[in-house]
Amino acid sequence: MSNSFLERANPPPRRKTCLACTKAKRRCDHGQAACLRCSRRKIDCVYPTPPTSRSKRQTAPKLIETPAPQEDPERSTGTPATCPDNSLVPWQQDADLLQLDMDGLDGIGLYTDFHDFLAPDVLFDGTSSLSPLTSSPEQMLLPSQDLAADGSLEEMISSRLQYALDEMNKVPASTVLENQAPWSHPYLYRAHMPREMQDAQACCALYIAKNSSNSRFVLRTIQARAHELLSSPTPRDRLSILARLQAALLYQIIRLFDGDVSLRASAQQTLPALDGAMLALMPFVKWERARPETGPAEDRSACPTKETWQEWIFQESARRTVFFTGFLLAAYNVLVGKISSDCQGGHFTGLSWTLSAHLWEAPDVVAFAVAWGEKRHFVVTRECFSDVLKDAGADDVDAFGRILIVGAMGIDEARLWFHNRGGSL
Repeated sequence: MSNSFLERANPPPRRKTCLACTKAKRRCDHGQAACLRCSRRKIDCVYPTPPTSRSKRQTAPKLIETPAPQEDPERSTGTPATCPDNSLVPWQQDADLLQLDMDGLDGIGLYTDFHDFLAPDVLFDGTSSLSPLTSSPEQMLLPSQDLAADGSLEEMISSRLQYALDEMNKVPASTVLENQAPWSHPYLYRAHMPREMQDAQACCALYIAKNSSNSRFVLRTIQARAHELLSSPTPRDRLSILARLQAALLYQIIRLFDGDVSLRASAQQTLPALDGAMLALMPFVKWERARPETGPAEDRSACPTKETWQEWIFQESARRTVFFTGFLLAAYNVLVGKISSDCQGGHFTGLSWTLSAHLWEAPDVVAFAVAWGEKRHFVVTRECFSDVLKDAGADDVDAFGRILIVGAMGIDEARLWFHNRGGSL
């Protein structure tokens, strides 16, 4: 009986044939340790190595054999470098994690510190970064430890800024009840109030009526109007541009200092919008040159008319609004412990405003003309503020000036300054 007949009578199962049977194109019975054909012919019976399963090719040792090179922590936060294709091993969703070989992970370090995940830029932007970002308002949540360590930050806030905060808390009420703010003349919108300021004034009315029952509705409405204003295009006429900046200022004051966490976070993210609103107003503002003292007027032909009074109301409101916006941005940096170049006067370079309660509080053009001709008024800049304080009297200072005097001197020194001039803070 031939060998071929015996091999055909015992058909093998569906398995891989040995290399000799494959080469001879003969049927293999897959016998162990040698198949029948190879044992009869006394040749080496070698079976091909079974291929590894897909799941076994995707185990952790493959990943650990080529660990990623250690990089500098700050470089790891940038744009990730491209990797060769052979280093990317697809992960199987049903892979058994318990079979991972963890011994090779001992040398792999985690370069991200736990505190970096708690940084304000992570909380607000949703991205982690080990390198400090630019000085954006989104980071102003936690005070820096170097300022707060010796108590100098708390002392600065209580001495120089608390008075301004108390006055700012009164602004929503004065906007509604008196149609004015320390930076907005009560007659500024006498002829026409732009839509931007109408909405802001209505929100101020809602805010001063806020209680425990309607608080959520009121704050949600203010938040919606603030986002609507800041996302709207800049108007073209100068009164609407000024109204837009003043409305944004009101929304930011309410949202920053109300105490609601979500409002404050939103206001911090939109603080840079105040810079853009200021820049839009700048071309329409006439900045006076620094003169420590002006008046009484000697040239009666230059006495104000009704038109010049109305123009002065707009210009002085615009000057004060821009100046106070810069003050708010610098003061809020201090409140969160972030002293920068802006806090040292970067927002105030080249700006001026008029220190004269007599001009600002004049009820009509006649009283304004009398004050212009008979009372002193001071053009104040950052550079000459200290010189103005030497010559000005207590009755020359209005609410706007009081805020800035306390911010410059401190509450105790400011009280002494007013007392020595026959007034009180």
